[in-house]
Amino acid sequence: MLTSLSIKNYAIIDQLQMNWENGFTAMTGETGAGKSIIIGALQLVLGNRSDVKDLKNTELKCIIEAEFQISDELLLQLNDRFELENQNTLILRREILPTGKTRSFINDSPVLLTVIQSIAPYLLSIHQQFDHLDLFDRSFQMESLDKYAGLTDSVSNYEIKFKQFQSLKNLYTQQAESLKSGMLEKEFIEFQWNELHAAQLKENELETLENELKLVTKAEEIKTNCMQVFELIQGDQGLLDQTQTSISLLKNLQVNANLKSVYERLDSVRTELKDLSMELESIADQTELSPERITEINQRLDQLNRLLKKHRVQTEIELIQLKDQLEFKLSQLSMSDENLIKLQQEIEQLQNQLTKEAQNISKKRIAAIPGLVANIQKLLISLGMVNARVDIQLQQNDVLNAQGMDQIDFLFCANKGGVLRPLKDQASGGELARFNLAVKSLVATKNDGACMIFDEIDTGVSGQIALQMGNILKNMAQTHQLIC
Repeated sequence: MLTSLSIKNYAIIDQLQMNWENGFTAMTGETGAGKSIIIGALQLVLGNRSDVKDLKNTELKCIIEAEFQISDELLLQLNDRFELENQNTLILRREILPTGKTRSFINDSPVLLTVIQSIAPYLLSIHQQFDHLDLFDRSFQMESLDKYAGLTDSVSNYEIKFKQFQSLKNLYTQQAESLKSGMLEKEFIEFQWNELHAAQLKENELETLENELKLVTKAEEIKTNCMQVFELIQGDQGLLDQTQTSISLLKNLQVNANLKSVYERLDSVRTELKDLSMELESIADQTELSPERITEINQRLDQLNRLLKKHRVQTEIELIQLKDQLEFKLSQLSMSDENLIKLQQEIEQLQNQLTKEAQNISKKRIAAIPGLVANIQKLLISLGMVNARVDIQLQQNDVLNAQGMDQIDFLFCANKGGVLRPLKDQASGGELARFNLAVKSLVATKNDGACMIFDEIDTGVSGQIALQMGNILKNMAQTHQLIC
């Protein structure tokens, strides 16, 4: 229940402190006395949009504070959802600074405004003139039925999952579109990767091939010349024989250091010439005349140079790095495809769960309709609408929505023998006002503890109907704090 309301620097109010009792309270006053300002302050502290124009003195901040006493059961329920302090007293405070910035508090702890907006329906509901037009809204009709049937928490939990379901579907659509456009890119990447993979790239291969090409294109000349040099060294009267002869002539003449040095150097030359001749013979033997190999090397060089030019890089190492990058991109695209499949499975699983919950909610709604219809009709008769007839039509759809899978219509007929039609098609303003009171009074019986405020609910009502309306309000006040 609402126990107190404190208002500072709001609209025409400098400062006001109001304490409230349980049960039925009537606030009266002429037009302009400030009744609506009290309601405006309550709406503001419960999360309505603020405006710096609300400040009476624009140089000072506005402070509105509402204190509520809540039951242990409601405290447990709120703690589960909002992690509030374990206190049966809830003090909501809203401050509007001269700059227009606002701050919100619960028990002096700063909170987001959305938290207060979420808690507000558990604490207080305000019904103002022309609110009966809400009855035309099917969402409001469904909400009223759910409150009467005690399904508020079930539908709220379902709605949280439904929003998650919608988010997953949106995510799936985005990823599917992204993957669709990515498939074209994937085909191109695969083509590039396959080309580079088939090339069997090796580091420094280009330099190795160019060196080999120089060798094989001069193979005949290398073989011939190496053998000629070999003959010049190893042949009869060749360099090796002449060097050996020179060594023999000097062998017995090593009488001083100079002659000894010359002898040793000639001997070293003979050894080096012998090694050179052997190496030249080996080179000649290993050098093959192969036009086919020349063709192979040229083709390979053409392939490598074409890839370098195509991908605008300088070395085979860069081509190898590019191939690795393409391979990573392909793995990412494949992973996206797998993620999409998993996301689809998650959506289907959640949809099946939501369908079961929606069907269960639908069964409970159908079970509650006869009682709600009978009680609305009973209250309408007591409010002077003796010929009124009411029905609630519930149609189950295949498509899930935020409130389940049902479509609702409040059907009404005020005149004897008339045809039941949707409420919006044939109820007058006075009939809607009484219908509204009947529905809200019945819903209120299912919402223990919340304070209810009715603004000018008695407009246009007098006589016996006013007496019956008073009785209804009196009965509501037995279980609820009621302010009119």
